Amino acid sequence: MTIGTLRFYTLPPISESYPFIILNANRPEIGLRYLRSHRPKSVIIDSGVEIFRDPSVREYPFYHLSGLARLYHSIKRLAKETWVTIPDYPDDYTPTALWISNEITNIERTHENILEALSKHSDVNWLIPIQGHNEKPQSIIKAVKLLERDGILSTHDFYAVANLCTSKKPTTIESTLHLARWLLPRKRLHSFGISLTAALHLNGVIDSFDSMAWTFPRGRGRASCRNQQERVQYFHEYITKLPPLEVSL
Repeated sequence: MTIGTLRFYTLPPISESYPFIILNANRPEIGLRYLRSHRPKSVIIDSGVEIFRDPSVREYPFYHLSGLARLYHSIKRLAKETWVTIPDYPDDYTPTALWISNEITNIERTHENILEALSKHSDVNWLIPIQGHNEKPQSIIKAVKLLERDGILSTHDFYAVANLCTSKKPTTIESTLHLARWLLPRKRLHSFGISLTAALHLNGVIDSFDSMAWTFPRGRGRASCRNQQERVQYFHEYITKLPPLEVSL
């Protein structure tokens, strides 16, 4: 194993032991099976934000926050550390669709969820999302200012930049994350869903990122993983392309 600085979170084939796992709150069964088999070092439970890929969906289910808290308490003993992403409102699936008005955008709505989560479920290790507007790096400044205004920056250390999951522009990704690091110089910083190409240029800027891109490799006529053998093969091939990891295979 090689010691470096960057953590890569994913959900490997169940046969492969790996320390940094991301688990989908809307489909936790496969992730839970993996955790029971391997007891990894660190787990991030994402908020299930992909429901907003459907442009008709405007809100999380009313029970979603309490469901995340229950999931956290049911699995926290299966890893050395477990984090739960506070439900956020993306702007990159369908820009402005989750805005209520020009004054209450996806950033303000996300911040309200942050306040509610920290107030109602203070016993959960929350990963705090930093939202922004689609393809606008400077917009995350508003999110950070709200966190500072309400004293959250002085009490919490782990934050995730959450507005880059669909961005394919290296300049947008790098500008946003360099800005996030400048705004939060002493915080632990995660980025959701950035590309491998972007990650190769961001070691030392962020502390961790996640992806499931290895399950559908491009090129050489390949399709998505069709069986367990291909899942193992594609996983190892992807890992070898990553920048130096805190723990790499």
